Order: sequence, then structure tokens, then C-alpha cells
Amino acid sequence: MISLKTDKQLNTEAIQLRAKWALNPKGPIDITSVVLSKLPNLTLLYIPFSENTSGMCIKDGNIEIIGINSTMTKGRQRFTLSHELYHLLIEENVGKPIICKKNYRSMSEKEADKFASYLLMTEDGLSQYCDLNNIDEWNLDNIISVEQYFQITHHSLLIRLLNNRLISKNEYNKYKKKSISHEAKIRGYNDDLYKSSSREDQYMTLGKYINTIEELVETNKISYSKKNELLLDGYRGDLVFNGDKGDDMDD
Repeated sequence: MISLKTDKQLNTEAIQLRAKWALNPKGPIDITSVVLSKLPNLTLLYIPFSENTSGMCIKDGNIEIIGINSTMTKGRQRFTLSHELYHLLIEENVGKPIICKKNYRSMSEKEADKFASYLLMTEDGLSQYCDLNNIDEWNLDNIISVEQYFQITHHSLLIRLLNNRLISKNEYNKYKKKSISHEAKIRGYNDDLYKSSSREDQYMTLGKYINTIEELVETNKISYSKKNELLLDGYRGDLVFNGDKGDDMDD
């Protein structure tokens, strides 16, 4: 019988992936930029899935696709991307799509959730942050400070603190009920972490799909009209209708 990986094993796997990608083992990471630079075959698809679906992934040969529910908060989208990386890179996934449902908690899904938490914030990273910022109690000020620094969801951080026995179940329930966006704003933080994508950004494709279209045009394998058709199919009307208006210049 296959047993659930331990927290230590999953934290180690997260650290190993960071090391493979030459990332700071203790600091925060811009997970979207990282995966797009480190996984050249990956296509990221942001789309409004059903309310119960957080994301999906598929790996079939050189084809790698991760889909993320863009109606969820930015923090949850980052977590979902990290979660899907577990399915894509760590566990065996031979050609079959994996659809991740919010209310389906298989062993694989539990492992992917914990891996995502450790990838965004390793145990050593959390300890170092607490040491450097003299955090010795878990009030709402400190909780919001940590989740803002690591850009990890409020719920994920509370689960982590609860599992590490740093907060009680009563404290978990109390902090879980807070209007966290408001609490962050009155402490001077940006609340983007707790908001979903704007309506115009809820359909977006990044990565390999877009790069491939450009390569096909440059090698005269498809026409410009076909290029535009494919870009529109990939929800990138901005690249069709805005055209090349020149890059913004730094001062």
C-alpha cells in the first residue's frame, strides 16, 4: 500500500526543485515568471473554469499544459500553479489530463497541496523570516506580513501554521473568518493577493503556444492571417489588435 509522503519529504522535494532552478531556498519567488523561464515547453492557460475546479495539467511527450482558474484570487492562482507543478514534474503523469477539484482530496491532491505550500514558502524560509523579523507570536499583523512577503494565500498559511502547531484550532478558525483583503489594506498592504483577475485578464495564454506561433511565422510555415487566427484562439487579441506599438522605455 502506497503511503502519503511526509511533510519533510515534500519540503525536501520543493527545496530540490528550487535548487535545480537556481532559486534562493529561503526567499519568495515569482512562480509564474520562474516556470515560464525554466520550462520552455510549458503553455499556461488562464481561463474561468467551473467554481469547483482550481486547475488542470497534462504532459504528453514534449507537450506540457497547465490550466488555472482565473476567477480565483491571485494568491490562489499562484498556489494552483505550484500545485500543478507537482503533478507535472514530481509524480508520474503519463499522458492523461489531471483535473484538480476543490472538494476532491485524494492522496495525490493532498501531496500536491503541501508541495505547493513548501515551494512558495519552504520551512527554512519561514523560520528565517520569523527570526529576522522577531516573530514569536502569531497575531494578525504577523500573519499578513508573512503571506504578503511570500505571496502565499491566507488559507495556505493558516493551514501551515496549524500543522506546525504554531496556532491552535480556535486561532485558525478565528483568523480564517477575517475579511483578509480589508485587514491587509488597513495595514498598508496592496490587496492584489486576495483579488481575482480583472474581467479582461480572465482569458490568457502564455508560454510555448505563443512562442511556437512566432517561430512558425518567422520560418514562413504559416501566414500572418493564420498567426492572427491562432492568437485569437489563444485569447491573445492584444497581440493582434494592438500590434507592435514599440516598447516602453525606461527613464
